[in-house]
Formats: sequence, structure tokens, C-alpha cells
Amino acid sequence: MATFVLVHGMFHGAWAWGRVIQALEARGHTVIARDLVGCGSDPTPPGEVTLGRWVEDTARLVTDVGESVILVAHSRGGLVVAQTCEAVPDAVAAAVYFSALLVPSGLSGLGLAEIVRDDGITTGFSVVPQFAADGSAMFAPVDAADLFYGCCTPEDREWAVPQMGAEPVAPNAQPLSLTPERFGRVPRIYIETLKDRTIDIAAQRAMIRRAEPIEVVSLDADHMANMTHAEELGRILDEIARRRADGR
Repeated sequence: MATFVLVHGMFHGAWAWGRVIQALEARGHTVIARDLVGCGSDPTPPGEVTLGRWVEDTARLVTDVGESVILVAHSRGGLVVAQTCEAVPDAVAAAVYFSALLVPSGLSGLGLAEIVRDDGITTGFSVVPQFAADGSAMFAPVDAADLFYGCCTPEDREWAVPQMGAEPVAPNAQPLSLTPERFGRVPRIYIETLKDRTIDIAAQRAMIRRAEPIEVVSLDADHMANMTHAEELGRILDEIARRRADGR
């Protein structure tokens, strides 16, 4: 069985992976999910957080496993996973981008706007955050429940929305530095979410066209499929792990 390392998205923490962790562990896999510093329950002030720190922590987590892992990114977590693949490519058996940012070297998370503009797409990343007075952190917009949890039950919304927290600004504005020799040799799989209101499916496919992952899987779900479609997502990740184990 495989070891999965799950990297959460913007405004969220490791808590958002709970149901996926259960689905993967039920299939015999080992799963690791941690709060990125400055996110979730981690007390680090957002102004002290950089993409480099996130990558350093994730790379250490990956290498400490002692075997190649499957890295899974959700949303903004794609920035962390891409740069971690660059840092420790031999420790990553595959990188899975689940409705995640998959931008080329030289662009930051903010570069998604450039990608969709170049493709003539009028939609893209729909979240317009609020900013802290000092500019160090972003906060979910007032319509966060609809944007993120449109397909969730009212009970799940009531549970999730209060847990959304600050998002450090600096890591999202730092351009990625990726090379074909390192990042390029890690197999990439993209799981697109067809009903997504956070990262529109047109924007997802614009990133996919540029990145050319070895496989694209479609989920008829919105951005938080890790809550609404956790069993199906677990099945997809299990199949990816089995194919990688067989050299496929």
C-alpha cells in the first residue's frame, strides 16, 4: 500500500481532509496531513510565512517517510506540491492535483489570472478575498459558503465555514522555480471538478493544457469534493497508487 501526503488549500487546514483520510485508510494506505504554518490551528503569524517555509516543511515530511510518496494537492496546495517536487523529486512517486493550481515556472498563484486571460477565458478564480490591514493575510469572502461549499449539506457548511481561517499572502505571490530535470520527472495527474465555483473548470483546463499531466480524471463535483465525494476521491487515489506500484 502507498503513503499519501495531503496538502490542503487556501483558508483551510488538514481538517478538510478528514473524510478522504478515512477513505484511504480503509483501503490500507498510510495518510499524512498537516496544517501548513500560518494555517489551520498553526499559530505562526501570517506575516512570517513564505512559500519556501511551506516547501521546506513539506519536503522534510516527505523524505522522513523513507519511501516514495504520493503527494496530493488541493487548490492553492498545488503551489506547495510543485515546488516540493522540484526540491525532492526522488521522494515523490506521483503528484496529484485535485482542483489545484498547476502553474508553470515563473508564475505565482496569482498567475492563474494571466493564464485565463491568455486563453480568452472570462472566468477563472472566483474568490475575492478580504485583506488584513497590514496586507500579510487574506480572509475568505462573505460568499465563501456558496463558493466553496455549494454542494455540501447545510450541516457540513455549518461545520466547515467557522473553521476557515487566514491565508498568508506572501506564498501566493512568490513565483515558482521549476526545472524539467527535477519537477519535470515527477508524474502528474489532475483531478478536475466539473461544478467548481472556486477554480472554474475552464481555468482548470487552461492549466491542464499547459502542464500536460499524464492523466486527467473528472469528478462531477464542486471545489470541496474532499467533503462531498470523499469516497469517490479515495477510490481514484487508490487506483492511482496501484497503477504507480505496477509501473503504470
